Amino acid sequence: MKILSTVLGSPFPGSSSEKIAHLFIDKLPKQHWDTTMVDLSKISSSALLLRSKDETLNASIEHVLNSNVIIAATPTYRATYTGLIKTFFDQFPENSLSGKLVLPIQTGGSAAHTLSVEHGLAPMIRTLGADVATKSIYSWGDHWNEDGTPSETLKELIDQSVNEIISKSA
Repeated sequence: MKILSTVLGSPFPGSSSEKIAHLFIDKLPKQHWDTTMVDLSKISSSALLLRSKDETLNASIEHVLNSNVIIAATPTYRATYTGLIKTFFDQFPENSLSGKLVLPIQTGGSAAHTLSVEHGLAPMIRTLGADVATKSIYSWGDHWNEDGTPSETLKELIDQSVNEIISKSA
């Protein structure tokens, strides 16, 4: 059984990055994957800023460290990832993600920040020693239908990422 942890870096529940992470997880064969969501908006900001100790934060870090695959899902803030996801991963020891595969998922308001995954989120993950999936996902409003369902383009991006994660985790 493979362990997958999703780290949600949005300060708001139900964000597009969270929805994409759920769509991704729903495509995995359930009999081979144990999945967990770490919602950083529910962890004490004082603990994330290293001002206090928090058992939820410690357990979340430990769970991610014990994962085979990690999804780092965040909206785009100021042309890069959120401070929530940054402060979380700042607490990881050097090379602590060596041998782990990380799928970056990032959302934004337009295609203007498409490269922020490759210039921000992926390098941040690489500094911890992780292997970053090549089929990362960057999504914006055009990837969603008017009724809130994913477009065919977004579904294809998710399928490509799922196929990569499954093949590299075999």
